[in-house]
Amino acid sequence: MTDFVTQANSERFNSIAASWDDNPVRSGIARGVAGAILERIAPTGRERALEFGAGTGLVTALLSPSLRSVVAADNATGMLAILRLKADELGLTNVEPCEADLSKAVPGGPFDLIFSSMTLHHIEDIPALLARLAASLSPGGRVALADLESEDGTFHGEVAGVMHHGFDLQTFSGWLRDAGFTDIDIRRAHVVHKTGADGRAHDYPVFLALARLGG
Repeated sequence: MTDFVTQANSERFNSIAASWDDNPVRSGIARGVAGAILERIAPTGRERALEFGAGTGLVTALLSPSLRSVVAADNATGMLAILRLKADELGLTNVEPCEADLSKAVPGGPFDLIFSSMTLHHIEDIPALLARLAASLSPGGRVALADLESEDGTFHGEVAGVMHHGFDLQTFSGWLRDAGFTDIDIRRAHVVHKTGADGRAHDYPVFLALARLGG
């Protein structure tokens, strides 16, 4: 069932890749998350990074000028095609698009930084994912993971491939500790203002979880 859901999810994202960047909610989340990562991590420019669920590269495009290199991974080839065009247009020569499904394996480690934005809710087994991320980091490497705080299901509505209606932050912190992370710091990075699937206006908080591998 998981492989079927992953394929359906990938096909859906392929079908909407061309118009993905036109949505102001998505671009607003990307700016909020990227800004929070830059402020709280303060990259040195020497980091080799991975973004998983990179999509069309909304966050990668904002962070890559502050990093040595970024492997931008996604399992939707349509999204990666847009990302490649964007990287060429913007001259992002340190960005390497990569087709990968992180629910199965992490490509090309070790990394100094692994980040993602609004991807975790598509992955069923988060503790297993965090263990794979830890195994793909350099000693002392960091994760910067952003997604929705717990919500009532109205953010996406009935959309295939959504495994979680946001996350309880205490539970998420515990998963990070269990995966071997320390210096865990989870704060709100952005708030999405939009009409939910119930037709009502909602505020949906987006958290950013920072953590370091080991002591």
